[in-house]
Amino acid sequence: MFTLILSGPFARLWWAGLISMTGNWLLAAALPAQVYLETRSVPAATLMFLAGTLPRVLLGSLGGVLADRWPRRDVLLASNLLAALALLPLLVGGGDLPPLWAAALSSALLALVTLPVGPAEGALLPTLVPADQLARANALNALNNNLARLAGPALGGALLAALGLRAAVLADLLSFLLAAALLLGVPRMPAAPEAAQTRLRAAFVAGWHTVRGSPPLRLLVGLAGLSALGEGVFGPLIAPFVAEVMHGDARTYGWLLSVQAVGGLVGGALVARFAAHLRPEALLVAGSLGLGLGDLAVFCLPLLTPQVWPPLLVMALVGLPAAATGAGWTTLVQRLTPDAALGRVFGLAGHLMAAGVLLGTGLASLARGPQGILAVICLQGVIQVLVGLAALRLLGRTGRAAAPVS
Repeated sequence: MFTLILSGPFARLWWAGLISMTGNWLLAAALPAQVYLETRSVPAATLMFLAGTLPRVLLGSLGGVLADRWPRRDVLLASNLLAALALLPLLVGGGDLPPLWAAALSSALLALVTLPVGPAEGALLPTLVPADQLARANALNALNNNLARLAGPALGGALLAALGLRAAVLADLLSFLLAAALLLGVPRMPAAPEAAQTRLRAAFVAGWHTVRGSPPLRLLVGLAGLSALGEGVFGPLIAPFVAEVMHGDARTYGWLLSVQAVGGLVGGALVARFAAHLRPEALLVAGSLGLGLGDLAVFCLPLLTPQVWPPLLVMALVGLPAAATGAGWTTLVQRLTPDAALGRVFGLAGHLMAAGVLLGTGLASLARGPQGILAVICLQGVIQVLVGLAALRLLGRTGRAAAPVS
């Protein structure tokens, strides 16, 4: 199972992604914390959030257009090098915190130059592994994401406490350079001529028509945006949920986040082990339903018992359906999309997901009191169940189009 990440082009792509993503999470934990600790300003924290979010909401599809326009290895390489340069404003000044304008500028630039990373990686991956290993490779990528999410914030907090923000910035910068060095070993495959020679706007429209003309793709992209709406609700409300509904403290909150990450790691490993023997449609349907029902159980168990361990246990268990959902969705998009348009389809889905997260964050801000928090956060579980039910339409409809159109 893990031989894919030990050698070969996919292994280089996997390790490059793990290193750069760990650096991203490292700085994502350290920078907002330092900004708030130094300024004690909610508007300053809000500015940092918007600086990192708005480029994805406004320009998310551009990343997919660029991923199809040039060799995808080169797009990833350039994005990592530009991301390292985007961190330089954070080194302005001699104090623990750069000027607020520099921090916001760096966050916006970093979000902008990394727009093509997800689409380029998702579109490049099918060219690096055999077709029967595609779902397994996608599950390993989900494992990669959870490893970075677990290690990055811990490293960021430790560096911030021991050496200050500049050390965290330099560590992130180094992660981008190491990732770029690894990507040099990934084969360089030319972009499709029609994508490389088309104007940006026309290329975007062509990608949109690819999605619009395929009912399964149209459904998959829409489900990605809907699922992100639930994630946008969940993120801001998890801490209030622990405090107001579970009646927990900071330690309970830390446990909940830890078991979520560990569950994601174990779930990713299990899905990677068995994904090659399962249809991606089944992974998506069963994963979405399991994730939604599991989340609803986490949210409602505090109403039935004051014990902390039942919600923690279920939160760990939902790592399996979460990994299955991601692997199934990604594999289906890769199999149903022409290679020349694959980056744009991923880019459009990412654009909708960014908008969904922002909208969900707005909905989360409406929650008031324990009952309001519980009602709104339960939307995450309801939405995931709806995603699973809607994905049932894919069963039996995608088999005849299970390979990419060339």
